[in-house]
Amino acid sequence: MAIDLVSRRDWNARTPRGDYTQLDSAKGVKVHYTGGRVDPGIVSDHEACTALVRSIQSHHMDGNGWIDIGYCVDEETEILTRQGWRSWCELRPGDLVLTLDHGTGMSVWQPVLEVCVFPPREREMIRMRGAGHSSLTTPHHRWPVERRRRVPGSLRWRGPGATWLPAARAGRTVTVRERRWVTTETIAGDDRITIAAPCADLPAEPKWSDAFVELLAWFCTAGAVDRAGGGVAIHRPPDDEAHLMRIRAALHAVLGPPADRLHRGGAWRETLSDDRAAFRLPARAGRELLEAAPGGVPALGFLLCLTRSQLDLYVATCLAGGDGPDGFAREDRTAAEAFMLAVLLSGSEASLHRVPPADGNGPGGWKVSVGRRRHVVPRPAARRGAAGMTIRKETYDGRIWCPRIENQSWLARRDGTVYFTGNTMIACPHRKVFQGRGPHHLPAANGPGLNSGHYAVLGLVGSTGLVQPPDGVLHAVLDAIEHLRASGRAGKEIKGHRDGYATACPGDPLYAWVRRGAPRPGGTAEPPPPPSAPPFPGRLLRYPPVTRGEDVRTWQAQMRKRGWDIDVDGAYGPESRDVCRSFQRVQGIDDDGIVGPITWRLAWEAPTS
Repeated sequence: MAIDLVSRRDWNARTPRGDYTQLDSAKGVKVHYTGGRVDPGIVSDHEACTALVRSIQSHHMDGNGWIDIGYCVDEETEILTRQGWRSWCELRPGDLVLTLDHGTGMSVWQPVLEVCVFPPREREMIRMRGAGHSSLTTPHHRWPVERRRRVPGSLRWRGPGATWLPAARAGRTVTVRERRWVTTETIAGDDRITIAAPCADLPAEPKWSDAFVELLAWFCTAGAVDRAGGGVAIHRPPDDEAHLMRIRAALHAVLGPPADRLHRGGAWRETLSDDRAAFRLPARAGRELLEAAPGGVPALGFLLCLTRSQLDLYVATCLAGGDGPDGFAREDRTAAEAFMLAVLLSGSEASLHRVPPADGNGPGGWKVSVGRRRHVVPRPAARRGAAGMTIRKETYDGRIWCPRIENQSWLARRDGTVYFTGNTMIACPHRKVFQGRGPHHLPAANGPGLNSGHYAVLGLVGSTGLVQPPDGVLHAVLDAIEHLRASGRAGKEIKGHRDGYATACPGDPLYAWVRRGAPRPGGTAEPPPPPSAPPFPGRLLRYPPVTRGEDVRTWQAQMRKRGWDIDVDGAYGPESRDVCRSFQRVQGIDDDGIVGPITWRLAWEAPTS
């Protein structure tokens, strides 16, 4: 059957705002879906399909600022990098940013692939504001959330990072939490937005001793440069005996015994007056503290080298020596920011706010509030009598921006509140194909490294409503692929969007069909799909430095099984990195030499040919 093509003129497409990037050829096609809810009524109403396609184009052009059909935050939203918090104009491709692995629920560092910034114009945005949350996003901006669902059966747990799974039992229903992607306009009042997640990329071996980490925390909390002696001093109230004992123990472990009462021997000495106890370190002994925390502010490099238990120790010590168990205040914003980073890496809730001066004079300072929550829910304020959130649409005329990252998620901060948020040819059920950008034109939806390798064909099915692709959609997708092969020099590859990006797209039913070889409905059975990859270990395998462990050995063994010349020694060094890069280039993904969730999965699931 010849393709039943609905031209841009026939579906009343808007004129592009600029010129397309030209493609001479492509490896093949990536299959996408619309996401969100698709009304099942479009199966019997082709005009509804046309209206849906027009709405997708309007979102891509007006919401994303793209030149044509192909999700975003406002200018005040910041992103956490390994150099600290950065704004849209400071962020650069290659910067390592903290992201959420939506499969394991842990945070990981990943490089920014691209920074997408769209010019100022009037747009409809959605503002969500409440205790612990402030966001201003486009309606189709994506969020990784946990959503409740009622299922039959009892519960059993399967592995770390997994979800509760139902075991059938007649007559019973239980509530489970499922990790899924939603948009700002479809987020539900009971969805849980992650605001804190323990970091999977923390070092396993300590660089410093626990005693040194605690001593530095006391220095950052109650320390000063001792001008008289040229060293460092730590001060505490004289009646704070419990904490004085902790400081003495840390000093003894790091520097040895104290000097005697005549200040003979020892590397440190303790003096006592009516208003304070002082621990004084000479210049030579305090130099290491000053190198790790210049001016009493811990360097980012120091914090990033702490193990999880040392981060907990550092945070607990700062709180003990500061303003109480739920907050840490400093006049210097840099000091408050450093403490906030330590809290976030440990997996705890943190927010930053300006505080007025205690005496009513001066500029005041900054306070990091620490909590135990891991999630917030966008529940409206009037519901159940809770404080809740205010959610409203408003017009915004500034820039919007969004980073592209492999995990499609990133740690954002706005108004001092922190949360993880997301990044963003068409076939309809009537076996008609809507012309999008058309052959030889670079698509916008696949992501960097993939646009030049594959065309995009989108099936009009969603994550809710019309989820199972009708035969007409499958036929139309294949008609579009044949058309792109004949007219656009597309190669033989047919893949799902998730094969090149950590995304739910094109949905499980449509992706299962792609994995079966994309057979024509009613055709002969295809060979079974390749075996599934084992669960991603939850950390990136990278060099430098050398990454060691059984997860490295597992990946190396699989790569050798695929025919790559690689030692299976459990050490991810320069040779493993080079093999990884070569494999990534073969698969058409970004060749950064890092084994992340996509590279890990492709090692098992990508065709060996």
